[in-house]
Formats: sequence, structure tokens, C-alpha cells
Amino acid sequence: MTDLTFNELPVAVQLLIDKVQLLNEKFDNLPIATAPMENDDRFVDINEIRVLVFQQWKKQTIYNKCCLGELPHSRIGGRLLFHLKECRDWRDKQIQHGRIKALSQIEDEAHAFFNNHK
Repeated sequence: MTDLTFNELPVAVQLLIDKVQLLNEKFDNLPIATAPMENDDRFVDINEIRVLVFQQWKKQTIYNKCCLGELPHSRIGGRLLFHLKECRDWRDKQIQHGRIKALSQIEDEAHAFFNNHK
């Protein structure tokens, strides 16, 4: 890495901005590899269940719901495992009854909030 002078700084910053924009475009065009299949009948760990089913929840929320017996799970050898289809069905039922919000509902509320508070 070379030392930049004050006069070279604007060019270096613009180069960084261009590279970040290029990276963002590449990420935006990537296919979503984690899109769940509705008939997926496998068991996954807590990290995968967060990505595939409960994107808006933190790990601690999932642990708490398991501890309270609210979220369907299995404990094998001290590890929490989740059946994908069973967890999706549970989530959909909770959304249907208004007990939890869908990710799209949360996004809509966030957009509405920011639009009203400009």
C-alpha cells in the first residue's frame, strides 16, 4: 500500500466508492442459495433455521422459544435440531393467527415509519 497525499485523496475515495458499488451489484445479482424448498424434509441446526425460516429472529429468541416449549425442535446429543417443514408450518400458523409477524410485514412497517418521519 502506498502513502496518499492530500491531493490524491478524492481520487482514491472515488475509486473505493466505485468498487463498493460494483460489489453491491454483484451481490444483488447472485441467486439466493438459501431459498427454502417447501417440501424440504430435513433437520437443520440453529444457524440454518435462522437463515431459512426465522430471518427476523436472533439466536437468543430461538433458544428462548425452545426453552419455553413453543418452537418445535429436537435435542440430540446436546444439540438443537429443527425439522424444516415442521418449523415452517409452525411459523405459518403463528403468522396466520397474528402471534408473530411475517418478514414482509416488518419490512412494510419499517418503510411506512421512515416515510412518515422524513
